[in-house]
Formats: sequence, structure tokens, C-alpha cells
Amino acid sequence: MKPLNDLSDGPGPVAWALAPLALAASPLGEGDRPTMRVAVRALAPLALAAVLAAPAAAQINTEKMRVGANQPGWSGTYDASVSLQQGNTEREMLGAGVRLQYAWPRPEAADDETGAGDEKEAPANVIFLVSNYSFGRASENRYVNDAQGHLRFVRQHGPRIAFEVFGQYQFNEFTRLEDRFLAGGGGRFVLVRAERTEVFVGSGYMLEHENVDLPGGTSSEHQRSTSYVTVRYNSEDERLRLVQTVYAQPRLDRLQDFRLLSETSFEIQLFRRLALAISLNVAHDSEPPSAVRETDVVLSNSLRYSFQGKRQG
Repeated sequence: MKPLNDLSDGPGPVAWALAPLALAASPLGEGDRPTMRVAVRALAPLALAAVLAAPAAAQINTEKMRVGANQPGWSGTYDASVSLQQGNTEREMLGAGVRLQYAWPRPEAADDETGAGDEKEAPANVIFLVSNYSFGRASENRYVNDAQGHLRFVRQHGPRIAFEVFGQYQFNEFTRLEDRFLAGGGGRFVLVRAERTEVFVGSGYMLEHENVDLPGGTSSEHQRSTSYVTVRYNSEDERLRLVQTVYAQPRLDRLQDFRLLSETSFEIQLFRRLALAISLNVAHDSEPPSAVRETDVVLSNSLRYSFQGKRQG
């Protein structure tokens, strides 16, 4: 695996990280409302740090990490986890993760004097960064690791419809993935919104480029569809939360090349901001690299600290 700061073969992670920094450095007018530039300015340093510090499979489940999406201002989580993995690796792993989000209402919702801009239902713009890192011991006592960073912008066009764009960088030594870059976008829709249950579906397009660690090297670029279904359930006292998500990502020009991800996450609120999360993750790749198994199963336990910043304005 080449160093993260090696730019000899074109733009690397550092170059990609510098792009949002350049945007963030541009001046902001005094009368401007919170905009994409405000959020990028705040998140860019953390995004750069995540890319450099993370020196996961194609599917990253961001659904379980959507914290306070309807509440303007800052929110986020910090995770520390222990995982037991079966499949391409049969060992324990240690990991850590961070999620940081900034949300702000649309101007028409913020200016609504009739009360329609209720905080719980007000359409909002959301930008969030998810970054995770884990490591474990492989054969011959060699330590191997995997990491990813995922940046997503969500534009809410109503209580039940949103549009999203996203970008992601990752590597995974467990599955011989040297690096993968992907970018895409799509729609997100609310099917059910009840007192304690919510059901979401999403569908979109993504372009991915990946390099695999095989003799002679393997580089590929593919276009994929990405779709998901998410079910969330909260207990009456909101101390228990269950999130079930299923992703499907077939190649558009070869449907038999597909990836599936099923993740069940059960969260128990221990204190006001501290929770215990137990997750079962099953990932399947129908056409993995040579010597890599098709299915991975990961059971993880993590402590999750959440925070909610002050509302802006």
C-alpha cells in the first residue's frame, strides 16, 4: 500500500481533502445565512484529519448514524468498539469512530411566522462526516487495519422527500482493498413516520474506483446503483433504539456483480449522553477479489457518546 501522501499517480487523499479546505477559506458575507460553505468550513479540518489519520467494505451504513437530523445546529457521536469477525478474518478487532453533523433550516422554514417551521418537522439542510478506523492481528502476527471516511450532504425538500450527494474514501487490508474512492447521489423517502417507528427507503447512483492488492495490481472503475431500506424503532421511554438497514449495490452493466449489506443495531441509553450499541453486520460481495471470501460477519459492541450543540440564530 502506497503512503497516503504519495501524489505521484495523480490526486490522492490529501489532494481531495485540500479541495474543501480551499472552499472553506473563501470569505463569507456578514449577512449570509448558514450555507453549505459554513458547514464545509467547519467540517473540512476534521475531514482532513480523518483522511490523514486513517493511513471497510464498499458499503458503509450511515443510516444508524443520522443523529438529530431535524434539529438545527451541531450534533455528533464518538464510538469505541470491540468486534468479533468471521469470514475473511476470524479474530477480534478494536475500533473507534466519529460522526459530526451540522444542520440548518431552509430560509422559507426559518422565516415562517405561522409556526409551520416546527423544529421536529422543519425541512433542513444537513451535512455530516462519518469516519471509522479498526485494526486486528492477522496471520504471522501481522497487524492489519481498515478505515473509511464518508461525507454526505442532504437537502430536505419536504417532510418526506430529500436528495443527497456523497463522497467516500476507504481501504481494507483484511479484504486486500488498497483504496476505494466513490461519489454519487440519490433520493431518500419516508414511508412510515409514527410515534415510535419510522421506515425510510433510498435509491441512487454512484461511481467507484478501486485498487486491489493482488500480484500485478488490479484497478477498476464501475457504475453502481445503490438502494436501501431502513426501519427504526424507539421504545416509549426512548431508552432503547433498534435500527435495521439493508443495502443493495448492483453493477449497472453486470447485475450479477452485486454487494449486499444487512446491519442490525441495538442501542441502550445508559446515561443522558452515553449509550451501549450492539451491531450485527453481514456483508456479501458476489464477485470478491481472488482469495477473498464472499461473506463477512461482524458482531461489535461499542460505547457511544452523543452531543447536541446549541441552536444557531
